[in-house]
Amino acid sequence: MSDLKLQIQPQPSAEAMFQQFILIGTIDIDAIPVLETLYVLPQGGSVELNFAQVQRVNSMGLAQLLKLFEHWQKRYISIQISQTNRMVGVLFKMTGLTRFLTDKAPSEIPTSLASKPEQRQKPEQPSLATPPVMPAAVNPVQSPATERRHNLEPVPSIQPSMPGTDGKINLWVSAQSSQQMNGWYFFNTYLQRHLGREVHLELVHGSINERRKAAEDMDIVFTKPFEATRLLLEHNFHSLLRPIDQTDEVTLLVRADDARQAVTDFHEGKIVTAASDNFVYLLGRFLLEESGLASEHFDYLFSGHDIKALQMLLKGNADMLFMLSDTYRGLSGLAKNMLREIDQSETAFAFHLFCVAPHCLPLGEALAEVLLDMSRDSQGRQILADLGIEGWIRPSPDEINMLVMLFRRYADIGSAGKNPSSSHADAMLSN
Repeated sequence: MSDLKLQIQPQPSAEAMFQQFILIGTIDIDAIPVLETLYVLPQGGSVELNFAQVQRVNSMGLAQLLKLFEHWQKRYISIQISQTNRMVGVLFKMTGLTRFLTDKAPSEIPTSLASKPEQRQKPEQPSLATPPVMPAAVNPVQSPATERRHNLEPVPSIQPSMPGTDGKINLWVSAQSSQQMNGWYFFNTYLQRHLGREVHLELVHGSINERRKAAEDMDIVFTKPFEATRLLLEHNFHSLLRPIDQTDEVTLLVRADDARQAVTDFHEGKIVTAASDNFVYLLGRFLLEESGLASEHFDYLFSGHDIKALQMLLKGNADMLFMLSDTYRGLSGLAKNMLREIDQSETAFAFHLFCVAPHCLPLGEALAEVLLDMSRDSQGRQILADLGIEGWIRPSPDEINMLVMLFRRYADIGSAGKNPSSSHADAMLSN
């Protein structure tokens, strides 16, 4: 079923200063003009938003709700929400929107969404995490088969004035899954043809460790949400493009022969995932907490690679696996038969991102033009299919701001080591 544009239905109320609204549909970028109608509520009143018929809330929708709640708070309007689904509850926690909610919420509001006075009044005190240690790169080898398969023909080159060592463009790509690896080599050849420049590709996936350069030393970077945000904040990179309709989600997996059937059947034990400095690990812990489990009581193992993490689970070295949902969907039928999915997220919140170094802004614009046109020619469409990506879109400032907020709150979640302390976990979930 396709997403329904947001509608707001006012409900009758016995009190003039208390207003109720039912939200219906999807809260996203198209919801902005609809939500703007709620900015005129009387000062000092109260409002309840019913989320029972909300299909989805994405990062743009969360940004608009944040602005609306901040406006209401300045006008001393108390805010209640009701009948939120589990994913909306997770997103409200992650972004700190719960701090705007009134203490006396209706009985149907999940306990997890009721905020305390000290939480609402406590100002945000963001602190940047220590830069995560990134996996290593693989030196690409362009084979004749690459050229033959896509039959790439020269096209008119774009040669903007841009800095670089010996005219070479340094491109860093953190592949979203192992199934993408060949696709990125094809992408690199395509990019060289269309830019008329030599492009050196540093392809990273998991714990492969032949890295030559750090991401911040590159001209163009395509990487996971937290790493991209770190580059924006700490190295003055500029955001360019993100994949269309593709966000990082987590699937919680166990062995098919494990007698435990639900997330709530797991208490303590070992959980394996690729890395601590990514959104998948953060979101997996939130799903545990939303199921009533104390995530800090588990022992976390970081394999450095999704496939290695999968092997550790199947060998009995862990009880549960947090895996990027796209990676899970790309597994073979044989591998899936040995697994059982016990939970998954649908947050539509964080995404991989292309970003450009501050000394290469003209290069970034030239690259953006090439990528935005990829779906218009057969070669570009084939490469997008190899990558499992529909196309590219420019992220909005609000989407980037939400990623920045998330990074500042949680990017150091794994800094406590293999098993984060309970105090850190409590802080993580307090808002």
